[in-house]
Amino acid sequence: MEPILEVRNLTVKFEEGSQKELTAVNGVSFCLYPHETLGIVGESGSGKSTIARAVTRLVKISEGEILLKGRDITHVKGKALRDIYRSLQMVFQSPAASFDPRRTLGDGIGESLRNCGMGKARRDEAAEKLLLSCGLPEEFAHRYPHEVSGGQCQRAAIARALAVEPEILICDEATSALDVTVQAQVMELLTRLRQQHRMSCLFISHDLALVQSFCDRVLVMKDGRLVEEGTPDQVILRPKEAYTKRLVDAVL
Repeated sequence: MEPILEVRNLTVKFEEGSQKELTAVNGVSFCLYPHETLGIVGESGSGKSTIARAVTRLVKISEGEILLKGRDITHVKGKALRDIYRSLQMVFQSPAASFDPRRTLGDGIGESLRNCGMGKARRDEAAEKLLLSCGLPEEFAHRYPHEVSGGQCQRAAIARALAVEPEILICDEATSALDVTVQAQVMELLTRLRQQHRMSCLFISHDLALVQSFCDRVLVMKDGRLVEEGTPDQVILRPKEAYTKRLVDAVL
């Protein structure tokens, strides 16, 4: 099976100070296959969120290649980048911060549909249906981000990501800001939507229990490098690397 997303020798460097560079991701390669959920785990600062932002072209790529369905998207810009976002969407850690506070949730959900040329009436109808599919009443389309809870706002963010029917959904610590009960509800929603829409998913988290229950394969990051990969049982129950063992032991 051909990968839907392929990352080759990805390196991302940031300027730190006048003449110093910080290498956040260093020579990372992996593939994501159709209908697969791939987890990326590691400590804070390991580079996992930078990978998500590189794949979605939110940070500049220093070296390497990113291929989406065989197409090199490493340096695309403008309209070509907007076209990519029809296949690739991300749900962020802080849902309220990802919405414009001056606009309603419905407006936020409909923005990508507007970019696709859809008229306002159809956008409004689509936003309400998307909210319903994510477990929120239609009336939430008229609420502002500050008027809903964190879990409700994250459901709206997932609805927004689904608006263009992407083939890949990237979740960057999408449940870490939620309490345990709401986290479980959002994970149930993601599981249902993943199966319903047959999406591939890149699931970035520090929560090994979530990764074990949700993902088909797992990558382990340390200091910007990929140090281990395998199925959840292989990586979490039978880790090979000392670093992975420490990660597992820390949550036991």
